[in-house]
Amino acid sequence: MNPSEAQGEKICEYSNNLSSPVEGENGLYLVSQNGDILTFKEGQLKAEFSFQGQTSSIAIDSEGKNFYLADQAHQAIILRSLNEQGEATVLDLVKEYEGQPLLGPHSLTISESLNCLFFTDSGPFGETSIENPKGSVFMIDLDDSIIRPLALNSLAFPSGLALSVDEKILYVCETCKNRVLRFVLTSQGIYYSSVFKTFSGRFGPLACTVSTSDLLYVARFEFGTLSDTGIIHVLTPGGQTKQIISLPNSPEITGLCFSSIRTSILYVTENSTQPQCLRVSVQQEEEQENQKLNINDDKQE
Repeated sequence: MNPSEAQGEKICEYSNNLSSPVEGENGLYLVSQNGDILTFKEGQLKAEFSFQGQTSSIAIDSEGKNFYLADQAHQAIILRSLNEQGEATVLDLVKEYEGQPLLGPHSLTISESLNCLFFTDSGPFGETSIENPKGSVFMIDLDDSIIRPLALNSLAFPSGLALSVDEKILYVCETCKNRVLRFVLTSQGIYYSSVFKTFSGRFGPLACTVSTSDLLYVARFEFGTLSDTGIIHVLTPGGQTKQIISLPNSPEITGLCFSSIRTSILYVTENSTQPQCLRVSVQQEEEQENQKLNINDDKQE
């Protein structure tokens, strides 16, 4: 399948590498590698708060009170909570598993239905690789903070992850093996894993997100010295290729998320030259969005 070119609109840029776009009450959140947690709203980019570390990902609960941060310098999942007065408390939620320190969490996502947090533990870039596949995938029960491995010390740089619409499937990018894994939740509460999609070419998938139409969008990272084009692979729940999106001058894609307000808008963080965040209108998601609006209009009539 030939890629279809999309034009991304640059909405902001920053002095340090950006990743993990996610929408919250205060706008679009972005994570900077220097520990700044940024928000973009009404055309303005500002530092919402700063953390002395090397933050790689953020997840926010549905109430907008709890911020979960994956930090590689502290090798921990950090919880920043706001009380009713807006005052913040910060604590280490997880730093180890069975007495062994984490390598350094890379990405995380929240399941609201299960009230749990999933995260990948890869360490700094290059620490887990084909030669040293020691990366892991964990889930944390947020009711009692119990941590449970879904894949332990066995993956070659696990990175981006995303949940299906019904939250019964967890997709995980295994960057250094150039593939996406699938963890399926059974009725017995057990997760079974398998290879969902293997790619060829480029360095490997580094970020992913799921649209409201349950399509998986996978950012296939490549070094800027080897390519000047970004590739986002769109997969159906059955693993078939639905579309391949190309983004000019954006090979080093580090984060993806869809807007919760306009579900056809895809936000993309990219770091090949000047770290930036792009806004991309996805045609097939826009068609899906319009169909839903038409159905709602018909019901109201």
